[in-house]
Amino acid sequence: MRKPLPSLLIIIALSFCLWIPLHSQTVDSLDRPALLAHGAEHSVLLDVVKAGSRIVAVGERGVVVFSDDGGRSWLQGSVPTSVSLTAVRFTSPKNGWAVGHSGVVLHTEDGGATWTRQLDGKTLAKLAVESAQSLLNSAGASKKEAQRLLADAQRLETDGPDKPFLSLYFANETTGFVVGAYGIIFRTEDSGKTWKPWMDRVDNPRGMHLYAIGAAGNTIYIAGEQGLFLRSTDNGMKFTRIETPYKGTYFSLAVLSTGEVVLGGMRGNAYRSTDQGKSFKQIPVPIPVSFSAVTLMGDGSMVFANQAGQLLASTDKGQTIHPLPAPGLPPISGITDAGNGMLMTVGFAGAIPVPLNVAGAAPSGGGLQ
Repeated sequence: MRKPLPSLLIIIALSFCLWIPLHSQTVDSLDRPALLAHGAEHSVLLDVVKAGSRIVAVGERGVVVFSDDGGRSWLQGSVPTSVSLTAVRFTSPKNGWAVGHSGVVLHTEDGGATWTRQLDGKTLAKLAVESAQSLLNSAGASKKEAQRLLADAQRLETDGPDKPFLSLYFANETTGFVVGAYGIIFRTEDSGKTWKPWMDRVDNPRGMHLYAIGAAGNTIYIAGEQGLFLRSTDNGMKFTRIETPYKGTYFSLAVLSTGEVVLGGMRGNAYRSTDQGKSFKQIPVPIPVSFSAVTLMGDGSMVFANQAGQLLASTDKGQTIHPLPAPGLPPISGITDAGNGMLMTVGFAGAIPVPLNVAGAAPSGGGLQ
């Protein structure tokens, strides 16, 4: 039997947390709208992103908050579920998706003010069983593999809607992927109106957790548990496992437009590839704390966050990573470039803006303004 997600990450309320174990509680949270509350931006938030000039953050109990003034003031979005939301992405200032516990996928067409549910754990289990049964009935399918996929899908039905999605990627307004615990991955080609199980397209027979997904052009990467690193060179039609030097879990992934791939994992382990994952070089990191998030800044640099609430940065496409001197922050689960020299961090204490001088991430000194 597979072990659950690491309990340490539950305690610090990051996006890699364990789902609610009681089935009745899960169903209730799935169907109960998020409670509107004053000061929701101070609740536990798990991810944050820019949607045009707007900042949108998501978190525990279905909370979605957004700010149009760089984080000085916030409004709360209307959300049809109160399960924890772990990740959010936008393809335009208005069009975005969020994912979370209980297999939830939400969609917004108004910049995060209102959300609708497109997928949940009950529906995805049914879709997974139907897809696996179809593969098993197909003369060209591998019977052993199809039987494994069917058994996994039937287990999803038996367990109930308790598996979280942990990350997502959309190539454009219509085509995207959502990934999560136990190797669950679904694809849409119609803006989320319909979703297809994609587990049969992924080289992950042990069902390792999938924590991060990113892309450059038609090459898509997924990082996950126990050194799992997957690559697709055909726009996601098939994902092949690529061996990396590290056997610990990767929690964060950055893919630069110039092709470099940077993986951040447990205990401050980081690796860089310049050849689409054919080879990796370890990046020296002076802080042995697990990475929790990474974001690409407007100037091409990268900023990383770890589970101790520390910020680090790279100004040389991941060749080196250095700490940014900063006042102590609570554990960080998500970061984004807020513009105008500001970084928006989210985590246990909600949304916290941080003035940033990424050029200070050099061994010679400098740091936060």
